[in-house]
Amino acid sequence: MTRKRKVDRRRRTPAGLRFAVLAVVVATGLVLLVVYTRPASAILASPAAAPVSLGDRLAMSSEVGSPGPGGNRAHRTLVVYDAGERDAPNPPADADEAGMAEAFAMQTANLVSRAGGWTMRAAADYRPGEIGGYQALVYVGSISDAVLPAALLADVVTAKVPVVWLGENVDRLVAHDPGVTARWGWTPAGRTPASPTEVRYKNVSLERNPEIGSVPLVRRENPAVNEVLADSVTAGEHTPWAVRSGNFTYVAEAPFSYVNEGDRYLAAADILLGTLAPKTSERHRALVRIEDIGPRTDAGQIRRIADLLGGQGIPFSLAVYPYYADPHGVANGGRPTFARLVDSPALVDALHHAIRRGATLIMHGYSHQFEELANPYGGASAADYEFYTAIVDKNNHVVETGPVPGDSAEWFRGRIATGLGEFRRVGLLEPEVFEFPHYGGSAVDYKEVSSHFAARYDQGSYFAGYCPRGACGSTSTVSYQNKYGQYFPYPVRDVYGAVVIPENLDHVAPEPFNQHPARLPADLLADGAKSKVVRDNVASFFFHPFLPLEHLNTVVLGLRAQGYEFTTASEVARG
Repeated sequence: MTRKRKVDRRRRTPAGLRFAVLAVVVATGLVLLVVYTRPASAILASPAAAPVSLGDRLAMSSEVGSPGPGGNRAHRTLVVYDAGERDAPNPPADADEAGMAEAFAMQTANLVSRAGGWTMRAAADYRPGEIGGYQALVYVGSISDAVLPAALLADVVTAKVPVVWLGENVDRLVAHDPGVTARWGWTPAGRTPASPTEVRYKNVSLERNPEIGSVPLVRRENPAVNEVLADSVTAGEHTPWAVRSGNFTYVAEAPFSYVNEGDRYLAAADILLGTLAPKTSERHRALVRIEDIGPRTDAGQIRRIADLLGGQGIPFSLAVYPYYADPHGVANGGRPTFARLVDSPALVDALHHAIRRGATLIMHGYSHQFEELANPYGGASAADYEFYTAIVDKNNHVVETGPVPGDSAEWFRGRIATGLGEFRRVGLLEPEVFEFPHYGGSAVDYKEVSSHFAARYDQGSYFAGYCPRGACGSTSTVSYQNKYGQYFPYPVRDVYGAVVIPENLDHVAPEPFNQHPARLPADLLADGAKSKVVRDNVASFFFHPFLPLEHLNTVVLGLRAQGYEFTTASEVARG
């Protein structure tokens, strides 16, 4: 029977903590657009800059399924997943189960891109001998009793290329060919009696949320012909979580639910990379990004950050939105306030200074808020979403609700073109990397940004229905009720065709806010240490400039002490 599992990629909102007080004035439920006449005391911005011609920019998008940074163009993997069909007399999976299965396939394909190209296929659509056209196959098993054609089972048990089987239905291979257990040296043996709370990989303890539930149990019968790569741990009892037998690697779950920063997901990401690209060398790089910089940001603090990092030879990124809007004055004593980069010469000078000290500018949206909507706080830049809507519910949790009114590719292009114009008219280089505010945007927006920037720098948002039966690119079939986030331990090219520079350690948050607990420098460093289980990883965090700089220095020095080498976002994007 299929077990429904909540998918809750915990992602702290990259928001201005200085605006936390705004949550007090937000009524629970959706806050509607307020239309009013702006008072005469409003501080107004200069007229908008002339939009740039987006046709002049080099596109970053590539054919969906192309290799990501560092990937081998001669290597292609077939990613097979459960699309919702189940063997009779079982009913088909419901929409949520099928959507989760598709999302897990997308997340797997994203990781696979680090090694090479990929093709995604619903398992029920597999054709006899299809594996012969690929250098590897990965099966993503998230629906038990899924329809698995006999041809797929036969091709897997006789495969000459590496096969990675994630999660459910491994017993179907044994039912098809009982002799396979002798070759593996192990046999499926039901499920763990309780939910594991830990995965041990490379002698490192990785988190596993017990709410996920049990996993398939492996009974080793001939250790001479297999290798246990990782153990799951339940009440101190160790059982194999990942085991390799020749060219067949089994991982006891598709580990994409309840994923946190120091999660067992890291083990699966490394196992995939090591299986599909076994010659990958050990390398550990780090990135730091200074977040939520806009026309009202303290220019002196930007200079101090630039001198702190530049003085240590640490390259860094500055996430800049070029237009500040606080239409209700919630962050300015009730006085509506607006500004553009051209209205903030001291900040522009500080940005030029930072570039000279090793900074790279990232475009962090246009205004980091949406029109006059409380989205979800008070409508002010750096606090609110820009390309997606959100509310604060009765539990004081931020809940994302869907695309903004009027969302379209044309609308998105207009904001990007005008925003880039703001950089251009003050003499700043137009950013080649984009970051969605709060990592929130529609599938239309995510797909569109790929045409105008060299890379994204974020944790991606992925939607069920974008890759129906493995054919990625369909924005018309997307379900915005089934949204999934994913961080990456290394650079990838995702299902939107975009190169993604990873952010995976989150940020320093001295106080809890909404549903998110406090997160201190020690927490980031603990997860940075765990992340080194990935053989070629990037430990990447961001920092808000209004926080004490000793927090920033602590994380930077700590990551260096762990053996990380800081580099540039553009270098990571190249592989």
